[in-house]
Amino acid sequence: MPQAPEKKRKFPHQKRAQKTIEEILEATAQLLEHGGRAGLTTNHIARRAGYSIGTLYRYFPHKLAIMREMVEAELKQQEMATRALLERTDGLDADELILGVVRAILQRFGRSRARKSVLTTLIHDTELVARTNETNLRIMHMFQTRLVEIDPARFRRPTEISCLALSGALLGSIRSTLFSEPRYLKDPEYERELVAMVTHFVSTRDEAVEQ
Repeated sequence: MPQAPEKKRKFPHQKRAQKTIEEILEATAQLLEHGGRAGLTTNHIARRAGYSIGTLYRYFPHKLAIMREMVEAELKQQEMATRALLERTDGLDADELILGVVRAILQRFGRSRARKSVLTTLIHDTELVARTNETNLRIMHMFQTRLVEIDPARFRRPTEISCLALSGALLGSIRSTLFSEPRYLKDPEYERELVAMVTHFVSTRDEAVEQ
């Protein structure tokens, strides 16, 4: 019988525990960015974070669990950031919103080598992949819904299929670039191309044709 993925050994109820976890995640990201997966050990992570190996094991049974938590934490932050952007009441227009969402997603790939290592390691973690896809679909639905609220004549109403296609197009493009030409992830021209692609996708057919 297949076993469920291991969870963190201690849930962070206290701020101090949460701070410890965040520092372990940050240390892991730094090590992955500078050295990749080769040679990454829990001892290296604990030393980089400034904790004993015993402290690390109180929260994570192994380095794979740390990388899983990196993804989980990032997904939560991404969804919170998107909600905050969509709920702004200071006159954010549609084009600014599109730019903001694209930029927020690109920032997830800022540490390209660390991101590549995590994606490669966890690609077969079906439960985590499913949660990632669900979160991305929620973000795309919130995003498209807000665009329609801003300008219903210009933007298409979201459907399950449109959210799935948009998520695949945007994140698929970024992931492909991550593995082929990661230097472009921080290129302003690349960001503009993604914005143009998303704008074309979410616009009504008449708007898209005019562009």
